[in-house]
Amino acid sequence: MDTAMRIEVLPARLGDCLLVECVRGSGPPWRMLVDGGPPGTWPRLEKRLSRLEPDERHIDVTVVTHIDGDHIGGMLPFLRSEYAEDVGDYWFNGPPHLPSRDRVQGSVAEGLSLVAALLGDSAGPVLPWNRAFGGGPVDTGDESGFIEVPVPDGPRVTVLSPTHERLEVLDREWTEAIDQARRVWQGAVRPDIARPDILEPLGDLAAVAARKTADDTTAPNGSSIALLVEHRGARAVLGADAFGPVLGAALLGVAAHRGLPALEVDALKLPHHASRRNVTESLLEAAPARHYLVSTNGDTYHHPDDEALARVILTAPEGPTLWFNYRTQRTARWADPGLYERYGYCASFPDSPETGTVLELPATA
Repeated sequence: MDTAMRIEVLPARLGDCLLVECVRGSGPPWRMLVDGGPPGTWPRLEKRLSRLEPDERHIDVTVVTHIDGDHIGGMLPFLRSEYAEDVGDYWFNGPPHLPSRDRVQGSVAEGLSLVAALLGDSAGPVLPWNRAFGGGPVDTGDESGFIEVPVPDGPRVTVLSPTHERLEVLDREWTEAIDQARRVWQGAVRPDIARPDILEPLGDLAAVAARKTADDTTAPNGSSIALLVEHRGARAVLGADAFGPVLGAALLGVAAHRGLPALEVDALKLPHHASRRNVTESLLEAAPARHYLVSTNGDTYHHPDDEALARVILTAPEGPTLWFNYRTQRTARWADPGLYERYGYCASFPDSPETGTVLELPATA
């Protein structure tokens, strides 16, 4: 069967760096790069991009989902590389797109290297920025809102997050958020999160899933650009670090628009590296999937959380597959044959820690 969509989750430590390709009938595939991981990810991303044929290196869209250092750090060297000028459009909400743009742009934009690169500075050319949105913000409006972006001879792309309210929150907290991102770029580790990883027995997944957890409230995560990509019958949700309730409401909005009770998808890249604060039952029920992608090595925040994966396994349709881009002590526990047999799922791991994981979705239309 022909492949419709290829999702490559590169090894990006605690962050995200995804390469998505949608196969066309002829010529090179439509290609989207989502985030660059933390600063140390760039050599791996550069090596991966160098494998593309010289005349097929065009990237249609590069998405910088939000300003956290584990998503944006590797984008800085990318923007200074030979690949930056061969991108059709960059999707990113920077100071010019926030509700009080005059105040924010005047105070921080000049010192923000990513935004400076996107605006065009002495170090490089002016790059296309949010052209698909008329140069304005990537903003779905109210909760349950979404934006469909037409792609000639390509996939159907739907923006699920962020809402206008989430951008307002980011606006108020921009300076603090970008300062935190800079500390990550500079290799700083907060002492409150540099702690040993304690692995608890999995056992009864219903009990694990039922543990009470607070929702994510961080401004950068809430501003994440999350997407639904559909092509030749294949359907994938790329959750970035978006809030579970925001993603779930948008997916239900899309489903209602299409006259469906829920939006069944082939793949769901779990938001916030499968954090229990973002992977909610309401999200999983809004978009039941066959494949669930996890992007993290767990070396800082100890993701994926057991509660999140337990919710996935118990909520998903029969026989889901968990796709990890790292095999670690934390993720390897989910390859237990006893758990497989009891709960009817399976797990997939990369062949090498240098390769990440690749999911190919077949064409059905």
